[in-house]
Amino acid sequence: MEVSKVAKFLSVQRHELKYPINFLQYTNLSNRLKNVLLEDKHNGTIGYPVRSVYFDSYADADFYDKLHGLEYRKKVRLRTYSPDSPTVKLEIKRKVGDSQEKKSLIISKEDAKELINLNYHVLKKYESETASMFYNIMRFNGLRPVVHVEYRRKAFIHPMNNIRITLDSDIRSSETDFNMFNELPILVPVEDYYFALLEVKYNAFIFKWITDLIGFHDLTRLSYSKYMVSRGIFERYMA
Repeated sequence: MEVSKVAKFLSVQRHELKYPINFLQYTNLSNRLKNVLLEDKHNGTIGYPVRSVYFDSYADADFYDKLHGLEYRKKVRLRTYSPDSPTVKLEIKRKVGDSQEKKSLIISKEDAKELINLNYHVLKKYESETASMFYNIMRFNGLRPVVHVEYRRKAFIHPMNNIRITLDSDIRSSETDFNMFNELPILVPVEDYYFALLEVKYNAFIFKWITDLIGFHDLTRLSYSKYMVSRGIFERYMA
Protein backbone atom coordinates (compact mmCIF):
# COMPACT_ATOMS: atom_id res chain seq x y z
CA MET A 1 0.00 0.00 0.00
CA GLU A 2 1.49 3.33 -1.03
CA VAL A 3 1.58 6.18 1.46
CA SER A 4 0.82 9.63 0.10
CA LYS A 5 3.83 11.89 -0.36
CA VAL A 6 1.80 14.60 1.34
CA ALA A 7 2.57 13.45 4.86
CA LYS A 8 -0.05 12.92 7.53
CA PHE A 9 1.12 14.15 10.93
CA LEU A 10 -0.25 14.87 14.38
CA SER A 11 0.97 17.14 17.17
CA VAL A 12 -0.36 16.71 20.72
CA GLN A 13 0.52 18.50 23.97
CA ARG A 14 -0.71 16.99 27.23
CA HIS A 15 -0.05 15.75 30.78
CA GLU A 16 0.93 12.16 31.56
CA LEU A 17 0.94 10.47 34.98
CA LYS A 18 2.12 6.89 35.63
CA TYR A 19 1.39 4.40 38.42
CA PRO A 20 2.75 0.83 38.70
CA ILE A 21 -0.03 -1.58 39.71
CA ASN A 22 -0.39 -5.27 40.51
CA PHE A 23 -2.64 -7.88 38.90
CA LEU A 24 -5.54 -7.41 41.33
CA GLN A 25 -5.46 -3.64 40.85
CA TYR A 26 -5.28 -4.13 37.08
CA THR A 27 -8.39 -6.34 37.14
CA ASN A 28 -10.33 -4.04 39.45
CA LEU A 29 -9.47 -0.87 37.50
CA SER A 30 -10.27 -2.53 34.19
CA ASN A 31 -13.74 -3.50 35.44
CA ARG A 32 -14.44 -0.10 36.99
CA LEU A 33 -13.14 2.03 34.13
CA LYS A 34 -15.19 0.24 31.47
CA ASN A 35 -18.35 1.12 33.40
CA VAL A 36 -17.70 4.88 33.43
CA LEU A 37 -15.55 5.59 30.35
CA LEU A 38 -15.63 4.64 26.69
CA GLU A 39 -13.60 1.54 25.87
CA ASP A 40 -11.17 1.57 22.98
CA LYS A 41 -12.79 -0.52 20.27
CA HIS A 42 -9.66 -2.70 20.06
CA ASN A 43 -9.61 -3.64 23.76
CA GLY A 44 -11.26 -7.02 23.52
CA THR A 45 -10.77 -9.27 26.56
CA ILE A 46 -7.03 -8.94 27.07
CA GLY A 47 -6.23 -5.67 25.29
CA TYR A 48 -4.39 -5.01 22.05
CA PRO A 49 -0.66 -5.26 21.24
CA VAL A 50 1.55 -2.18 21.02
CA ARG A 51 4.96 -2.66 19.40
CA SER A 52 7.70 -0.03 19.22
CA VAL A 53 11.31 0.30 18.14
CA TYR A 54 13.16 3.10 19.93
CA PHE A 55 16.09 5.01 18.48
CA ASP A 56 19.01 6.72 20.21
CA SER A 57 22.32 8.28 19.24
CA TYR A 58 25.59 6.33 19.31
CA ALA A 59 26.37 8.22 22.51
CA ASP A 60 22.95 7.13 23.89
CA ALA A 61 22.12 10.76 24.66
CA ASP A 62 18.40 10.20 25.24
CA PHE A 63 19.09 7.28 27.59
CA TYR A 64 21.49 9.31 29.71
CA ASP A 65 19.20 12.37 29.72
CA LYS A 66 16.51 10.20 31.30
CA LEU A 67 18.95 8.40 33.60
CA HIS A 68 20.27 11.71 34.93
CA GLY A 69 16.76 13.07 35.42
CA LEU A 70 17.03 16.02 33.05
CA GLU A 71 13.80 18.00 32.88
CA TYR A 72 13.96 18.40 29.08
CA ARG A 73 14.25 15.09 27.24
CA LYS A 74 13.02 13.27 24.16
CA LYS A 75 12.46 9.83 22.64
CA VAL A 76 12.14 8.84 18.97
CA ARG A 77 10.35 5.63 18.01
CA LEU A 78 8.50 3.67 15.36
CA ARG A 79 5.15 2.28 16.51
CA THR A 80 2.70 -0.25 15.09
CA TYR A 81 -0.26 -2.17 16.44
CA SER A 82 0.02 -5.05 14.00
CA PRO A 83 2.98 -6.46 12.07
CA ASP A 84 0.64 -6.69 9.07
CA SER A 85 -0.25 -3.00 9.02
CA PRO A 86 0.83 -1.25 5.79
CA THR A 87 1.64 1.95 7.71
CA VAL A 88 3.66 2.80 10.82
CA LYS A 89 3.85 5.84 13.11
CA LEU A 90 7.17 7.62 13.44
CA GLU A 91 6.93 9.56 16.70
CA ILE A 92 8.95 11.95 18.83
CA LYS A 93 7.98 12.61 22.45
CA ARG A 94 9.42 15.64 24.20
CA LYS A 95 8.84 15.86 27.94
CA VAL A 96 9.13 18.72 30.41
CA GLY A 97 8.17 17.41 33.85
CA ASP A 98 4.58 16.13 33.70
CA SER A 99 3.88 17.80 30.35
CA GLN A 100 4.69 16.24 27.03
CA GLU A 101 4.48 17.04 23.35
CA LYS A 102 4.17 14.24 20.82
CA LYS A 103 4.51 14.63 17.07
CA SER A 104 3.70 11.77 14.73
CA LEU A 105 4.28 11.08 11.07
CA ILE A 106 2.54 8.24 9.20
CA ILE A 107 5.00 6.39 6.97
CA SER A 108 4.87 3.15 4.99
CA LYS A 109 5.95 -0.18 6.43
CA GLU A 110 8.71 -0.35 3.80
CA ASP A 111 10.06 3.05 4.83
CA ALA A 112 9.98 2.02 8.49
CA LYS A 113 12.21 -0.92 7.58
CA GLU A 114 14.55 1.47 5.81
CA LEU A 115 14.81 3.65 8.93
CA ILE A 116 15.67 0.60 11.01
CA ASN A 117 18.44 -0.01 8.46
CA LEU A 118 19.60 3.62 8.93
CA ASN A 119 18.38 4.90 5.57
CA TYR A 120 17.04 8.27 6.73
CA HIS A 121 16.66 9.59 3.17
CA VAL A 122 13.30 7.83 2.76
CA LEU A 123 11.86 10.67 4.85
CA LYS A 124 12.62 13.10 2.01
CA LYS A 125 9.63 11.78 0.06
CA TYR A 126 7.14 13.06 2.68
CA GLU A 127 6.24 16.69 2.03
CA SER A 128 5.89 18.29 5.46
CA GLU A 129 7.84 20.23 8.05
CA THR A 130 7.36 17.32 10.43
CA ALA A 131 9.05 14.93 8.00
CA SER A 132 11.93 17.39 7.58
CA MET A 133 12.24 17.65 11.36
CA PHE A 134 12.47 13.86 11.73
CA TYR A 135 15.02 13.68 8.91
CA ASN A 136 17.24 16.32 10.52
CA ILE A 137 17.00 14.80 14.00
CA MET A 138 17.69 11.25 12.85
CA ARG A 139 20.44 12.08 10.39
CA PHE A 140 22.40 14.70 12.31
CA ASN A 141 22.16 12.84 15.62
CA GLY A 142 23.01 9.54 13.97
CA LEU A 143 20.02 7.78 15.51
CA ARG A 144 19.95 4.01 15.32
CA PRO A 145 17.55 1.39 16.75
CA VAL A 146 18.43 0.37 20.30
CA VAL A 147 15.47 -1.56 21.72
CA HIS A 148 12.31 -3.32 20.55
CA VAL A 149 9.41 -3.16 23.06
CA GLU A 150 5.99 -4.82 23.05
CA TYR A 151 3.13 -4.90 25.56
CA ARG A 152 -0.64 -5.35 25.78
CA ARG A 153 -2.81 -2.30 26.34
CA LYS A 154 -6.37 -1.61 27.44
CA ALA A 155 -7.48 1.97 26.85
CA PHE A 156 -10.42 3.94 28.24
CA ILE A 157 -11.48 7.34 26.94
CA HIS A 158 -13.40 10.47 27.90
CA PRO A 159 -13.80 12.88 24.94
CA MET A 160 -13.44 16.05 27.03
CA ASN A 161 -9.82 17.27 27.35
CA ASN A 162 -8.71 14.20 25.42
CA ILE A 163 -8.66 12.12 28.61
CA ARG A 164 -7.18 8.68 27.99
CA ILE A 165 -6.45 6.10 30.69
CA THR A 166 -4.44 3.04 29.74
CA LEU A 167 -3.52 -0.24 31.44
CA ASP A 168 -0.35 -1.83 30.06
CA SER A 169 0.76 -5.37 30.88
CA ASP A 170 3.07 -8.15 29.66
CA ILE A 171 5.93 -5.75 28.82
CA ARG A 172 8.67 -7.53 26.84
CA SER A 173 11.71 -6.38 24.90
CA SER A 174 14.82 -7.18 22.87
CA GLU A 175 17.99 -5.13 22.54
CA THR A 176 19.25 -7.10 19.54
CA ASP A 177 16.23 -7.94 17.33
CA PHE A 178 14.61 -4.84 15.83
CA ASN A 179 12.32 -6.60 13.34
CA MET A 180 9.03 -5.19 14.57
CA PHE A 181 7.21 -6.86 11.68
CA ASN A 182 8.02 -10.42 12.75
CA GLU A 183 4.83 -12.29 13.65
CA LEU A 184 6.47 -14.00 16.63
CA PRO A 185 9.50 -12.01 17.77
CA ILE A 186 11.68 -13.39 20.55
CA LEU A 187 11.19 -10.92 23.39
CA VAL A 188 12.07 -11.18 27.07
CA PRO A 189 9.80 -10.03 29.94
CA VAL A 190 11.15 -6.92 31.69
CA GLU A 191 8.88 -7.22 34.75
CA ASP A 192 7.24 -10.09 36.62
CA TYR A 193 3.98 -11.56 35.39
CA TYR A 194 1.80 -9.62 37.85
CA PHE A 195 3.18 -6.17 37.01
CA ALA A 196 1.12 -3.63 35.05
CA LEU A 197 1.27 0.10 34.44
CA LEU A 198 -1.56 2.62 34.74
CA GLU A 199 -1.11 5.78 32.64
CA VAL A 200 -3.39 8.81 32.97
CA LYS A 201 -3.21 11.27 30.06
CA TYR A 202 -5.16 14.49 29.59
CA ASN A 203 -4.92 17.97 28.09
CA ALA A 204 -5.95 20.80 30.44
CA PHE A 205 -7.52 19.11 33.46
CA ILE A 206 -8.99 15.80 34.57
CA PHE A 207 -12.31 15.29 36.37
CA LYS A 208 -12.16 14.72 40.13
CA TRP A 209 -14.45 11.70 39.93
CA ILE A 210 -11.86 10.00 37.72
CA THR A 211 -9.00 10.80 40.09
CA ASP A 212 -11.18 9.60 43.00
CA LEU A 213 -11.80 6.32 41.20
CA ILE A 214 -8.07 5.83 40.67
CA GLY A 215 -7.23 7.13 44.15
CA PHE A 216 -9.35 4.36 45.69
CA HIS A 217 -6.27 2.11 45.32
CA ASP A 218 -3.88 4.54 47.08
CA LEU A 219 -1.36 4.20 44.25
CA THR A 220 2.17 5.59 44.25
CA ARG A 221 3.03 7.73 41.28
CA LEU A 222 6.44 7.00 39.71
CA SER A 223 8.44 8.22 36.72
CA TYR A 224 8.33 4.85 34.96
CA SER A 225 9.76 4.44 31.46
CA LYS A 226 9.22 1.30 29.38
CA TYR A 227 12.14 2.45 27.26
CA MET A 228 14.51 2.56 30.25
CA VAL A 229 13.50 -0.74 31.83
CA SER A 230 13.66 -2.40 28.42
CA ARG A 231 17.29 -1.36 28.03
CA GLY A 232 18.27 -3.54 30.96
CA ILE A 233 21.26 -5.21 29.34
CA PHE A 234 22.71 -1.88 28.22
CA GLU A 235 22.12 -0.29 31.63
CA ARG A 236 23.61 -3.26 33.48
CA TYR A 237 26.82 -3.49 31.52
CA MET A 238 27.35 -0.09 29.89
CA ALA A 239 25.60 2.73 31.74
